[in-house]
Amino acid sequence: MNIATYDIVFRIPKGLTMVGTGTPGRQIQEGNQTVSDWHTDVPFAVAGFNFGRFSKQQVQLSDLNFAAEVFANTDDPGIADSIRQDVEEWRRRGYKVYGADVGGTFNTTGMMKKALGEAQLAIPLYTDFFGKTPFSRLAVTQQTAFTYGQSWPELVFLPLTAFLDATARNTLGMDDIHGFFKEVGPHEIAHQWWGHTVGFHSYRDEWISEGFSDFSASLFLQAVYQSTDDFHKFWDFERTLLTRKNAQGYRAIDTGSLTLGYRLMNKKVGVDIPRRLMYPKGAYVLHMLRMMMWDMQTGDQQFKAMMHDFVNTYTSKLASTEDFKSVVERHMTPVMNAAGNNKMDWFFDEWVYGTGMPRYDFKSSFNKGTDGTVSLNMSLTQAGVPDSFMMPVGIYLELADGRMIRIGSVLMKGSSTMTRDIALRGLKDIPKRAVINYNYDVLSE
Repeated sequence: MNIATYDIVFRIPKGLTMVGTGTPGRQIQEGNQTVSDWHTDVPFAVAGFNFGRFSKQQVQLSDLNFAAEVFANTDDPGIADSIRQDVEEWRRRGYKVYGADVGGTFNTTGMMKKALGEAQLAIPLYTDFFGKTPFSRLAVTQQTAFTYGQSWPELVFLPLTAFLDATARNTLGMDDIHGFFKEVGPHEIAHQWWGHTVGFHSYRDEWISEGFSDFSASLFLQAVYQSTDDFHKFWDFERTLLTRKNAQGYRAIDTGSLTLGYRLMNKKVGVDIPRRLMYPKGAYVLHMLRMMMWDMQTGDQQFKAMMHDFVNTYTSKLASTEDFKSVVERHMTPVMNAAGNNKMDWFFDEWVYGTGMPRYDFKSSFNKGTDGTVSLNMSLTQAGVPDSFMMPVGIYLELADGRMIRIGSVLMKGSSTMTRDIALRGLKDIPKRAVINYNYDVLSE
């Protein structure tokens, strides 16, 4: 992957709007054409464009000196006319057709505020967690694809369906079962950091781009929707993608390491395996690091410092898996020093280069002593892994008032069982329950 600055001139039919990567310059009319110049102020790995009969909305993020824009087609998409024609034809033949034309709208400009709001919220959130990008604007635009988005420097393509309301999508048979329409915008916006601010060195490192963007979508769900349910559903589905057998009978988690990337795509194991491996497992790798670094007093402070360091070090550069590991090692917490050598080889060998996944069994009870001290009696079993496998497992309590708190973690080694009695000093009431991995701290079965 090479990076360069671009100066591009576009000529499109008069009456259409060009949206390109970079900063717009001169725009003039020449006969029946609109001519526009675009310039990049910082090096880009790729340059792209989108154009159409667009309506535009924008907002200035003054604190970040950043402009967010959204563009959607003013005309109804062609699929709307196709549906109407099909409905009319079936009714002409005497059939009763219900639901295909009741409610909802296929005019995509009605959902522009949602797309703009996602950019307006995601950009400061990701800046807080990861640091600044070298870019000063982002244009979110509508494309004709139904089920995927794309990201270019300062330019995002969202699927047409992301600009439809829920009723219109239901008409197309596209219910938001797995939260796709809550995630696709935040994921594509996150590529401004992962893939464009920080590039990846080779196909062996592409998991950083896609996995980190998937992880970023989980941050958006947690911070913006403030829904524990959405957050948990996200990680549950990521695990399902890894562990559910595909049509060829293979699980993505078993097929190979993250660093094999798209080389895992073949007819034997299934062409869907790289997508079902790199995105969710790459996201889990970063999420597990976040959970190991989380602190009851400072929250995500240490994790944010690590991610800022990574972005600052590799802005407009190409990062490898080992480059990322080196940054992680600069910010290790005591919990992360499982091997006792101030190295993260143990974690990367297990989760990036390896294919293992542990199973856990957890049992617990509570006692209250004569002095009023509440104690947790717990038994935790880790299984299905070799003797060398190590992982800290988070322990949570649901308190009597319904709050869920994390009290710490225990380091599990190999296939083994650990029993402990833990005094819960400061608690007056016995908790409702104790659980492990409440926030999907460890990718596990």
